Amino acid sequence: MSVDIHGRKSHAQGLRYAPDYPERCARALDEALRDVPAYELWRALDPGPERSVFSRLAALPALTKADLRLHGPQGFVPHGRDIAAGVGAHEIELVQTSGSTGDRVTNVWYQPWWDASETASWQLNAHARAAAVGEHPEAILTSPWCTGFPCEADYLAIHQRTMGRFLYLSERADPSTWSAELMDRMVKELNAFKPVVIEANPSFLARLSRHIVERRLRVPSPAIIILTYENPSILHHRQISRAFDAPIASSYGATEAAYVFMECEAGRMHQVTESCHVDFLPFAPEHGGPDIGRILVTTFGNPWRALVRFDIGDVVRLDGPAPCPCGRNDGLTLAAVEGRTISITLALDGRAVTQGAVDRALGAVEGLVEYQMLQKGPGAYYLRFVAEEGASSIVGGAAREALRGIYGNAAVVTAEPVGAIVPDPPGKYKLATSLDPVDPDALLEASYAPKVL
Repeated sequence: MSVDIHGRKSHAQGLRYAPDYPERCARALDEALRDVPAYELWRALDPGPERSVFSRLAALPALTKADLRLHGPQGFVPHGRDIAAGVGAHEIELVQTSGSTGDRVTNVWYQPWWDASETASWQLNAHARAAAVGEHPEAILTSPWCTGFPCEADYLAIHQRTMGRFLYLSERADPSTWSAELMDRMVKELNAFKPVVIEANPSFLARLSRHIVERRLRVPSPAIIILTYENPSILHHRQISRAFDAPIASSYGATEAAYVFMECEAGRMHQVTESCHVDFLPFAPEHGGPDIGRILVTTFGNPWRALVRFDIGDVVRLDGPAPCPCGRNDGLTLAAVEGRTISITLALDGRAVTQGAVDRALGAVEGLVEYQMLQKGPGAYYLRFVAEEGASSIVGGAAREALRGIYGNAAVVTAEPVGAIVPDPPGKYKLATSLDPVDPDALLEASYAPKVL
């Protein structure tokens, strides 16, 4: 581990990278500090080029969404480029992230950079690499408010939902309201379109998969299913696998940072080292560290936006010391993305519990279809769940015991069966959360905590 002049450590120092990787990191950092207005106050914190780039990064603060809103889109554009001119020339566009109102950020969208990041990510999975021939047909089942053609009042014809080689299967953003007729239409279109790739919100595709299994319908299996936009649940994986005979890979990234990790054919998540650097900040041991922690992302090669140590807002779990069976070993390798920092809850003893831990506990409950867990207060947990027909009582009891297993035997767990779980706008499901959000900075191991300006 490298240590900066203020005692902050860098996990990256102990990882394997391509020979030119540190130089690419340094170039991204130098250009940002020199040319990007938003980092003006950061320049004095840089230990200087005589230090390793990983030590230099460790000495800097974390970049937050609040910072992005404070400085605005132009604040992260290098000197010499003007957003209005770029938009006018159709080189870029301005897009807004799909989070809650207080969490939304306006981003400069540069399509060639995004496409290059996606292409690099697909090289990290053998099935995706073989399928991505450039002109392959893809079916998309995500929230149409994120990508696609939204229409909540009526239904759109297939030609209104097709763009080139992409077919957008749904114009509706709430799967709990999907009719049997709408899902039958999706199945019919899959059979006619025969996509090589299906890209989907895991919750959306799980809903369609349940319909396929219940109706005993047949659908062609693609070369690969890529899950995106949400952190997939064990339940999602199980339900999708019952309807489709295809490899499933989770693609992880963000509108601001593009593609950051890709799941390989062996089930590990590998860093997309071609397009970004990732700093790992472990939690303190009492909260799951050193294997569980947060990540900060530094982007490479985007001429219209420079992000340094961007707090992407998620918790990850490191892979073990054994090399990945796929043979890839550059950069950070994860066992899993554990969920959002806003999805962290607390056990009776004050220990942090990730959404991933909740999902592993509830994923073992037979007959459970969907769930949403809310911590209402210290030691008080409320679970809304959907069960298979006739199994609500058994599922509710088993779910309560599963949650007491991670929160503590004295935890007060209320479980309520419901007909459906409704996603948050614009179509993302929140599997776990707390009425009193946990401060993720308080969970970090102190020597990794970012500097605060």
